[in-house]
Amino acid sequence: MPLHRLLLLRHAEAIPHVLTEDGDRSRALTSRGHEQAASIGRQLAALNLLDPIQILCSPAIRTRQTAQGVMDALDQAASVSIEDSLYSATPDTLYSLVHAASETVRTLLIVGHNPTIGEFACDLLGPALQNTRFSALSRGYPLAGLTILDIPGHWLDVRPSTIQPATLLLP
Repeated sequence: MPLHRLLLLRHAEAIPHVLTEDGDRSRALTSRGHEQAASIGRQLAALNLLDPIQILCSPAIRTRQTAQGVMDALDQAASVSIEDSLYSATPDTLYSLVHAASETVRTLLIVGHNPTIGEFACDLLGPALQNTRFSALSRGYPLAGLTILDIPGHWLDVRPSTIQPATLLLP
């Protein structure tokens, strides 16, 4: 069976809502947020991700900047798609996106928002949330937190019983 890797990334630290005139979608990363995204990218680069890499990213500025910061630190090329449904997604939306991924994609990185990224990760992890590798999630899904899940099968089969929890990266 093919091995796939699913990565779930919450955007890095962004400016507060009150500092934007154009609404929530236009909130940019802070300087700390840019550092967080680069840190996650460097950690991912050390993992030698499976090629090809597909990135699905919310259209919000902060998620696009987070994805760019990660890509700038990777030594590997990635295909990026701005997915409008990720802005106001539910866990079911994420399941649909994962299930629709092409089998040729070996690594799928979803860059989105809380609470959805956290809810989806926790749903997939199930009992693995008790593992010390994922203990930070008990306090909420952290900014620029990245959950890595191994999928020993097809994207269409992704559900809590079919994933293998790998790790949680923090900036």
